[in-house]
Amino acid sequence: MTDQPTTIRDAIEAAMPNEEAPVAVQQPVQQDNVPDFEPSLDAPIDTGKSAEQPLLVKDDPKAEAAPEAASEGVKPGPKSEPKSHDKAPASWKPELREHWGTLPAPVRNEIARRESEVQRTLKETAETRKYADTIAKAISPYEMFIQAEGSNHAQAVANVMATAARLRTAPAPDLANMVAGIVKQFGIGRFGKGFIEQLDQALVGEMPQMDPQVMAVQQAVQQQMAPVQQFMNQFQQAQQMQQQRVSQEAQGEVQNFLSQAEFANDVREDMADLMEVAQRRGRELTLQEAYDQACLTNPQVRAVLQARSKQQGGQRMTETAQRAKAAAVQVTGSPALAAPTTNAALNIRSAIEAALAAHSR
Repeated sequence: MTDQPTTIRDAIEAAMPNEEAPVAVQQPVQQDNVPDFEPSLDAPIDTGKSAEQPLLVKDDPKAEAAPEAASEGVKPGPKSEPKSHDKAPASWKPELREHWGTLPAPVRNEIARRESEVQRTLKETAETRKYADTIAKAISPYEMFIQAEGSNHAQAVANVMATAARLRTAPAPDLANMVAGIVKQFGIGRFGKGFIEQLDQALVGEMPQMDPQVMAVQQAVQQQMAPVQQFMNQFQQAQQMQQQRVSQEAQGEVQNFLSQAEFANDVREDMADLMEVAQRRGRELTLQEAYDQACLTNPQVRAVLQARSKQQGGQRMTETAQRAKAAAVQVTGSPALAAPTTNAALNIRSAIEAALAAHSR
């Protein structure tokens, strides 16, 4: 047995790897293995980081497995392939939709993504655009007054709402001054000072009293007509409900047809015109008939259909020619020979007849 180290330097050197060994991995120093000894004043104490870090043994299987596990890590999952779009956007023109299949798949995917964003934006802003359209229609009849004042829609609406708020919330002196200004601007300014007398009569005048007999007659007539009026109201409500139901069914049928027709988005206005003309003439025109006629009258759609028809006709002719060629029978072998004769031709006439007979066979 070898002597145990008696100094801290000996203990550290014993634990350190031998430089002459090919590959030596350090092993953590166990405190229980360090023998009791007296520290020497001459022995230097190594306080480097090598004493703090754990030491590994070369033959330790865990030490060899650790780098492999770290190198493996978490493998990324398979990347999702972008969805391929085989159908061109319906908003494209017919002649452009014909070239959709020639575009690369990434280009089609990007176009489809952009179209989806546009449709989603239109859907999200539908209520806002509807509200703006309603406000524009409400202001449209008064456009001339707004332009005469050199104002705009937003300022005009703000002025009207401010005036309405003052009429409801202003104190009596302010309200009196405000009404006086309105009377001077829009009353006296238009009708002269005679407008003051008309305003005074409207403010202090009394409503004329009706004759009691006339009032009694009117009440009796209203009571007699009440059942008739109730029946008419019920009939009008039933008629409106029936019209709404018929309209909803018609809209559903039209939407279903347009969703299946390829060029419906391109010829829907033409279809509406054709069906309106047929209705005025008292002729019934189905959606399919209107669609077919509209496709023929639309130059762009007609050009696409004619190009497809020519292409399909060429393919059918090619297929027919191929079938005819495959069915053709090629004659092979030597030509048929005449039956042998025992006697040779004696003269030119018999030789010619023999040749004609062999050829005829």
